Amino acid sequence: MPVRKLLSRLVKAPEKSAQLSLDLDSREEPEGIEEYAVYLLDRLCAEFPMGYRPTVAWKKLRVTAGLAHTSEGKISLSSILLDSLEKVERTLKHEYAHLLAVARHGRRATGHGKAWRQAMSDLGEAPEIYHRYPAKRNQSRQRVGYVCGKCGITIVRKRKLPGRRKYLHAKCGGVVKFAWAEKMEDQ
Repeated sequence: MPVRKLLSRLVKAPEKSAQLSLDLDSREEPEGIEEYAVYLLDRLCAEFPMGYRPTVAWKKLRVTAGLAHTSEGKISLSSILLDSLEKVERTLKHEYAHLLAVARHGRRATGHGKAWRQAMSDLGEAPEIYHRYPAKRNQSRQRVGYVCGKCGITIVRKRKLPGRRKYLHAKCGGVVKFAWAEKMEDQ
């Protein structure tokens, strides 16, 4: 029977929760990371029902370990950062706590407030907001140069200024004009 039907029955008839936990306990814990995430999500949905089962999407997030999309009932996990079962468990519980807090308290419970901290506590985790997984930070992809028309100084930036505006040099008041752009090599 699909988990969604089991969960809908669990919400209507709490006495059937024992049957659901037996079904989950009889399953072997999978070895692959993606299979483990589905397994863990099934366990979380059984122990802490929200009325629906969120979907899990694996994305190539370079810095973010996971995201909870509360309006869509979806959790996105990083296929780059989450390389162990422990990281998957911590991150999935963190994101599930977001969905659980919103299911319990409504839209006002988004974020890392009191409702989320309570949900994390219920899930048996410390309410830590940020992960400490090693991540390759974004590198600058370009350098852009602007020249002041009054004093002639070159101003180097990482991004181009928005067009159709007049920019003045803060020190002398001269008009700043775009001069050059160069792409940075991957490091």
